Amino acid sequence: MNIDSPENNVLNFIKSNLKIFIYSLIIIFLTLLVFFWYLNNQENNKIIISDNYIKAQSFLKKEKKDDAKIILLDIIEKNNSPYSSLALFLIIENNLIENKSEVLGYFDRVIDNADLKKEDLNLIKFKKAMYISDLKNEQDILKLLNPIINSNSVWKNHVLKFLGDFYTANNQTQKANQYYLLLSDNN
Repeated sequence: MNIDSPENNVLNFIKSNLKIFIYSLIIIFLTLLVFFWYLNNQENNKIIISDNYIKAQSFLKKEKKDDAKIILLDIIEKNNSPYSSLALFLIIENNLIENKSEVLGYFDRVIDNADLKKEDLNLIKFKKAMYISDLKNEQDILKLLNPIINSNSVWKNHVLKFLGDFYTANNQTQKANQYYLLLSDNN
């Protein structure tokens, strides 16, 4: 048997680097353990947020608006893309916050959530524009809605109709007709 055989070289290499192999295996194991713990933790957080959303709805049915508000604001703070926007919509629908600037701050927080899909973001911007429409701040509304109008968003026709109705309600017939015309051209 040859002492310098490839098998002996490999065996000698492993023996001389045994500590490195053991440390490497431990590091890989710990990394995988932390990774799977993180994934499990994220899934548990989603379940908790979902349960809390349902609990807030239950509080609203029982007319416990303050309890529901606390839970819904906590959901918004957690930046969970589907539930944060749903929580905001429940707050608005049930008039849990009367201060419009506070609600607009929550809109901005939800809009700034990086995990939103493009069409979900467009919907939230559209809802924000509808929310501020009674303030008659035309520039803010157009700033929110122009990117939707200039895209192929599924919300484009709704936005065009909304703007036509907005201008009609504000006795700006020429601008209203402009958006109604865009709407009819888009169909």
